[in-house]
Amino acid sequence: MSPRYVGRHTGGRPRDPHVPRTSSHKPLRPASRPLDRRVKKTALWVGLGTCLVFSIAVLIGLVQGFYEMDHPPGGWCQDNSASCVHP
Repeated sequence: MSPRYVGRHTGGRPRDPHVPRTSSHKPLRPASRPLDRRVKKTALWVGLGTCLVFSIAVLIGLVQGFYEMDHPPGGWCQDNSASCVHP
């Protein structure tokens, strides 16, 4: 009676210890061409640069928004603003 599960995650038959191991006959994956690698690297750096520019734009918007809260345009005032002077 043979076991249902034998081997390392394969569920295959047990290997005969007297037979030398051979490499699998899987077709080799073609090496990526340098052009493909260059395109991938360029796309990565463009994506990272875009994320950086977007993050900086958001930070600048936040700083400008906080500044505008204390220095409102048009002269209107918020009650809790330190720079607000009531007549």
